[in-house]
Amino acid sequence: MKKRTKKKIGIGIATAVFVVAGINIYLTQSQYATADAQYDDIASSVQIADTPVEAVPVEETEETTEDDFTAMDNGPHYDIGTYPNLVIDHAALKAANPDYKGWLYVPCLEISYPVVRGTDNDYYLHHTYEGTENVTGCIFIDSGCAKDMGDYNTFFYGHNMKNGSMFGSLKKLLSDPDPIIEDPYIYFYTEDGVYAYRTYSFHKVPPKSDYFEYAVTQRKYWNYIDKALQDRVQDMDTAVDKRKNSVTLSTCNGSGESRQRFLVHAINIGFYKPA
Repeated sequence: MKKRTKKKIGIGIATAVFVVAGINIYLTQSQYATADAQYDDIASSVQIADTPVEAVPVEETEETTEDDFTAMDNGPHYDIGTYPNLVIDHAALKAANPDYKGWLYVPCLEISYPVVRGTDNDYYLHHTYEGTENVTGCIFIDSGCAKDMGDYNTFFYGHNMKNGSMFGSLKKLLSDPDPIIEDPYIYFYTEDGVYAYRTYSFHKVPPKSDYFEYAVTQRKYWNYIDKALQDRVQDMDTAVDKRKNSVTLSTCNGSGESRQRFLVHAINIGFYKPA
C-alpha cells in the first residue's frame, strides 16, 4: 500500500509540475502576443521610404594617435553621410510616453522599435512602451547615460526574446554573422536628427563585465574601443575613428549559471539634421 501511495504521490507531483509549466508557457506566450500587438500598432505609424536620404559622402578620417588627446577639447564629433528615410511622428510617440528618446533601426536584423530612457534600469525590463507590465519589456537607454546622446558610449538594453522580438535577433550573429557584415549599420532617429553607426565588434561577456562601465575620459574611451576590437569574434571591415562616439547594444545570452551578455559595438559615422 505504501508503495502504491508513494507512486500516486509521485504521479500527482509530476502532473502538477506539468500543469504549472503549461500555465507558465501559456502566460508567457500570451504576454508575447500582447507586446507584439502593441509594437506592431506603434510600428505601423513609421514609414520607410524606398530611397535613402542623399547627403555628402563621408570623408576618410586619418587614424588618431596619442597626440590627439590634447586636441579633442570639444569631445566626439560627427561626419555626414546617408541614411534610410524613416518618416517618424516623434511628437506622437513622445505624447504616448514622455520617456521616449528616439527610434532604433537595425535593418540587417529587422530591429525597429521605439526607445525610452527611464529614471532607472529596472522599470522597462518589465514594462512595454505603453506601460503595460510584460516580460518582453522595452528597449531602453541606460539611465546613467546622457539624455542627448552626448556620452562617449551610449548603452541600449533589450531582452533576448525567444520569439526574436526586442533584441532576440542579436543572437543570430553568433551562428551567422553574414547579415551584419553585409549591412553593418545601426540608426537612431530622434527629434534633433539621425545618428548613424557602423558595427565594429560583437562578442559575449560576463554579467559583471567592465564593458558596462561609463567611459568618462577620452583615454578610457579609447581603451574601451581597443578592448572591444581585441575581443571581437568576427573581423569587421570598419575603420574606427576614436574621436567619434559610439553605441553598445546589450542583451542576455544563455541561462542559469552560464548566463552572459551579448554586446554589439558600433562607431558613429554621421549625424544628420532633418530637412
